[in-house]
Amino acid sequence: MPSTLADAKPEQFKLNDEGQILYQEKVGSPLPGAPVAALRKGQSVLAPVVEPVEANDENKAALQKWLDEHIKTVLEPLVALHNDSELTSPVKDIAEKVYESLGIVPREQIEDLIAALDTDTRRTVRAKRIRLGPVLVFQPDLNKPAAVRLRGTLWSLFNGKPLPAPLPNDGVVSFTVDPNTVDRDFHQVIGYPVYGPRAIRIDMLDRVINAIYEQAQGGKFQARHEMAEWFGCPIQDLYAVLEAMGHTKLNDPHAEAAKAEEEKAPEAAIEEGEKPAEENKPQEKPELATFRLKKGKAFQKASGDKAQKPKKDFKRDNKDKKKGKRNKSENRGPKVMSAEAKIDPQDNPFAVLQQLKKAGK
Repeated sequence: MPSTLADAKPEQFKLNDEGQILYQEKVGSPLPGAPVAALRKGQSVLAPVVEPVEANDENKAALQKWLDEHIKTVLEPLVALHNDSELTSPVKDIAEKVYESLGIVPREQIEDLIAALDTDTRRTVRAKRIRLGPVLVFQPDLNKPAAVRLRGTLWSLFNGKPLPAPLPNDGVVSFTVDPNTVDRDFHQVIGYPVYGPRAIRIDMLDRVINAIYEQAQGGKFQARHEMAEWFGCPIQDLYAVLEAMGHTKLNDPHAEAAKAEEEKAPEAAIEEGEKPAEENKPQEKPELATFRLKKGKAFQKASGDKAQKPKKDFKRDNKDKKKGKRNKSENRGPKVMSAEAKIDPQDNPFAVLQQLKKAGK
């Protein structure tokens, strides 16, 4: 290792999941390099300090500079929210809340700020790459693997958690967790909020939440197979996630049908070979359960009264019809003319018989 790292290029450094800064002497080498510093807790999650392996003020300054720039680069959308002098309330307040929460905050915590937005300020929020989801407010750009890993490392370091942090595999949509022991704060910070037995990536979670409120009618909605496919989980896990969100399961047609079949099976047993087996028959997807929406702002929007079409005034229409002149041919079928064919007296058999009798006399 050189006596000073001040002249090293940025690509020669790397931060690993153990919170160490590695230095690779050969530029472009795929090897990680040797540890030259460790991260220590700073004044905030996004402001850790470096502790060089060799006590050297020049090295420490160079390493601290690299670390600060590394955080700004990987978490650029998030860092840009902090102390932006061009922002005004309520956008500035929303931006600071998202920044303090490392990119994701429950909407109910800032609902009053969101309600104060107008068309122009909403446009400003979008320009800051903040998505105002119906349940969660977050920055989609932070779902990239590098941003997920860095936030997990920095949060764990600041909160005294062991490193490396229990990070998900890059790009995974959801994974199983133990609801009783899982660290919910950690998973929310890295963009994988926990609902029921699964930690789910925020962008896919938001997709399902939007689908729920878009299809809801009368405060109810039906689960869809696509939701389980989006999560990459079985149907029962989907149900558990929806219930963990606060939705109440009302009925499950598939479970009810299966129970009815079990009760009928002993009475309607079919002898072996009596009924030919159905081969290669495509398996139909079962109808999924219906849920009642969780009460709240989003519930009010989804179950609110829809504009009704004006009803036709049939009485008025009938009056208008009576005023008009009646058309006699109205509502009548085509007139059918019928006539029986006239029979010539000469062709009558009785008349011919009478004529023969007269001739005999």
